[in-house]
Amino acid sequence: MNSSIKNILVAIIAVLAIALIAKSLLGPKAPAADTPTALTTKGALEGTGLRFDGYYVHRVGDLFYLIRFFPEGRVVTVNGTKEVQKDLPAYLVRETRGNPGLGLHNVPVTVKDDSLLFVTRPEKGEIEYRGAVVSGSMVRFIRHSHITGTRQLMEYIFHLDGSPPSEEDSTQVVQPA
Repeated sequence: MNSSIKNILVAIIAVLAIALIAKSLLGPKAPAADTPTALTTKGALEGTGLRFDGYYVHRVGDLFYLIRFFPEGRVVTVNGTKEVQKDLPAYLVRETRGNPGLGLHNVPVTVKDDSLLFVTRPEKGEIEYRGAVVSGSMVRFIRHSHITGTRQLMEYIFHLDGSPPSEEDSTQVVQPA
């Protein structure tokens, strides 16, 4: 009986060894050096003309609207008054969870042809942004508040990380379509 148990154990070990050898020979191969991997895959917003080394600012009176885009296809938005403008850029990080009550959002961006679209959801409804990259230093959006029904043309000027938001007022009201 000892020899039959011994034979069974040797057979199991042999089958497992063959399975390991077959798996290493037939399994997925490591990517070649020129094959893109998850770390080198182009982000959804790359190639759109957006910059990722800073943030964009739109100012209306004492209100500041800041947005920052991330190559993988997200935008973080925050707004505040002149009194807190210097603190606002600190909220524009990839990990932001958002706080609609404070005007802080982290949402996906849709790219269609040369247009950008994203929607924020404050506490009472939706605000839709449709626009495009105008140049390396400006993005322009029609901001449509589904809460109030208003539409605004908002031109956001680019600021490198570490630079203060602009003092220039740049809002325009757009008549409903």
